[in-house]
Amino acid sequence: MNQTARRRGRPRLPWKRGPAAWEVAKRADEILELLFSYQRRFLSLRRAAGILGISTQPLRDWTKRGYMQRNGPRLQYGKDELCRFVKLLENRTTPFGPHGYLERLYGKLIRLPYRFEKLNSQRIAWPKGRKTLTPKEYANLVGCHPSLVVKAIQEHELHARRRTPRRWEIVKQPWD
Repeated sequence: MNQTARRRGRPRLPWKRGPAAWEVAKRADEILELLFSYQRRFLSLRRAAGILGISTQPLRDWTKRGYMQRNGPRLQYGKDELCRFVKLLENRTTPFGPHGYLERLYGKLIRLPYRFEKLNSQRIAWPKGRKTLTPKEYANLVGCHPSLVVKAIQEHELHARRRTPRRWEIVKQPWD
């Protein structure tokens, strides 16, 4: 096997999995000061997440992967364990930019998805006797949210005209 080949699958290192690690690393001094001033030796999952300023899911993921341990009573996090992990993130984390985010979401795809693919991939049956539809009615036919239809109209991906200054109507003509 080629050693230089990129490893497929989910990244294992916490600082490569998302922006949560970078957010913790940016605030490391503040978090450590807060942890040192905290009276209790052990913290619950929610309390630890609140101090770190992130949701509970990254903590669960990091614990599951073995980067953190819940060594307190009732599976609580030790204050020293949290300090150790924050220092680790502070030393090793790099900024998590939009390129890394998109690679994380679409890394295995051959091409990036088209923004309005859902609108174009659906074949709809236009209701009989109707010349126009509202974005909500069109969204119900396609099976998406009306905001996606309005965005497509505003970016000229879907043909429509204004019924009033704030309301759109999608015309049947382009679909014939």
